[in-house]
Amino acid sequence: MGAQHGEVTPGGARESERSEAPEPLEQPGILHLDMDAFFASVEVRDAPELAGLPVVVGGEGRRGVVAAASYPARERGIRSAMPMATARRLAPDLVIVPPRIGVYREISAQVMGILGDVVADVEQISVDEAFLDVRPARRIFGPPERIGALLRERIRSELGLPSSVGGSVSRAVAKIASARAKPDGMLIVPAARTAEFLAPLPVSVISGVGPRAVQGLERLGVRTIGQLRELPPAALSRVLGPQAPHVARLADGTDRTGLGRRVRDRSLGTERTWDEDLVDPVDIRRRITVMADEVARQLRSGGFVARTVTLKLRGPDGTTLTRSSTLSQPTSSGERLREHVVALWERERAGMPRVRLAGVRASHLEHAGTAGRQAELVGRTTGWTDLEAAMDRARDRFGSGSLSRGSTLPGAAPAPGTPPPVPDESPNALEFP
Repeated sequence: MGAQHGEVTPGGARESERSEAPEPLEQPGILHLDMDAFFASVEVRDAPELAGLPVVVGGEGRRGVVAAASYPARERGIRSAMPMATARRLAPDLVIVPPRIGVYREISAQVMGILGDVVADVEQISVDEAFLDVRPARRIFGPPERIGALLRERIRSELGLPSSVGGSVSRAVAKIASARAKPDGMLIVPAARTAEFLAPLPVSVISGVGPRAVQGLERLGVRTIGQLRELPPAALSRVLGPQAPHVARLADGTDRTGLGRRVRDRSLGTERTWDEDLVDPVDIRRRITVMADEVARQLRSGGFVARTVTLKLRGPDGTTLTRSSTLSQPTSSGERLREHVVALWERERAGMPRVRLAGVRASHLEHAGTAGRQAELVGRTTGWTDLEAAMDRARDRFGSGSLSRGSTLPGAAPAPGTPPPVPDESPNALEFP
């Protein structure tokens, strides 16, 4: 039945003035699901006696960094990437749990499996969050509110973990909504009320509007998205540059950006900070190699190959070097990544004799199925592709620590540039496909 005579419809016209049935209201089609304090929630789930305590995941050493913080810890002002010494000062009763990377990866895969059971179009953007296009699924499971509730309930009942969901007509607003829904909540923004929802929020919630842009907008008297919407386009462009049109569409509620389809601009990698500076070049090469192998396995697990590998080094005085190498063919081979990052290290070692942080990152990603297959024909790379695939299968079956390079075993004589294993030290950044 249509609206009664004289009733004002969402479009603003009176039904009596229309000669045709009103168009159906646009429903939000993009959801953003984010696991709540993922690493810390996993640790509390597996050790229920930690519930209600300020729990952080990270390294306990002098240079340890918080990788994740429970909500009781966040209430004390503790945040990810905070030095552990600062976190201890904020919470003397802090509970520090070492990271279990393999466990988090396994649970992440289970979460994504649940999402894939309900929604066909899922874009995983990190170990603990994903965007979902639920428009096709609405025919089977109902409106986005019902789909979000279904996903959260399955994750809670099957994995014992909390999650939050935001929904909107665009991915950017869906992500903002999920952040506003935390912890353990859901917020679906109706299409017609998108601009109203955004108006009072600070401009800093917009992805890509960093501190410098925020300062530039504040100099113009703009602090909220509603105020940004009133800014002349020329003034907005002077502050935000090429992304100004997109931000303007977001602010006025007309943005309809859906799921991404490209992976070339994504990257993945790992970093580690050590309590004591590394000074032995052989030891540094060993640890860099372990990280290269970790990144390569992440690539293979996500079905990616990388064309660029980057080595990051930081000295005790804070000096940071970042050096990249572009490969002739994209790869997911740990041996090829190792060769490049070790070569980068050798070129920089004279200027960085002491290392407190090192990181390896792969970028310019492509889907392995669409990239040209590389023939590993020469030098030390011969046969490594098949060998690493076999190692992955063994690790998947028997555990990540079940198989290592022979030269990385304790007591083994290392081959040139090939390291023995190091302890699973606390990473600064944990990023997975």
